[in-house]
Amino acid sequence: MTMTKFRYRLTKKSTQRGQSLVEFALLLPILVILFMGMFDFGWILHQQIQMDNATRLGARRGAVGDSNTLIIQQMTENSTINLLESEITITVIDQEGVPVGDNNDRTPDNYIRIQINRPNVQLITPLANFIEGMGPIDLHSEAEFLIE
Repeated sequence: MTMTKFRYRLTKKSTQRGQSLVEFALLLPILVILFMGMFDFGWILHQQIQMDNATRLGARRGAVGDSNTLIIQQMTENSTINLLESEITITVIDQEGVPVGDNNDRTPDNYIRIQINRPNVQLITPLANFIEGMGPIDLHSEAEFLIE
């Protein structure tokens, strides 16, 4: 192998390495934002699923006659997210959808409605700093069961 061929191969390889580094540097911000979006989407989806499960559990417990304090206690204990009592609303409604005066009333053929409203759920990554108009998200979950 002659020296000129060796130099040609050496210089060709080093320029390809530089090209790969430039391409990686151009794609890195896009990949980071994409991964942050996936993490935040998973986090918000986890929060929503936990809220849906808690409202279903609370409505089921209320439909069989449990008190409001026991319902709230069960919802907060069985949830993996930090549910606050102030985020939970329990309403007893009749068949026309009109609220009954006493929310502890468990008269059969009425409905119990459990709602959770979580305003300003924060994202776990700083993605909101890169995308304008993105920030905390308001989550809502509701379940309604017939009282037995």
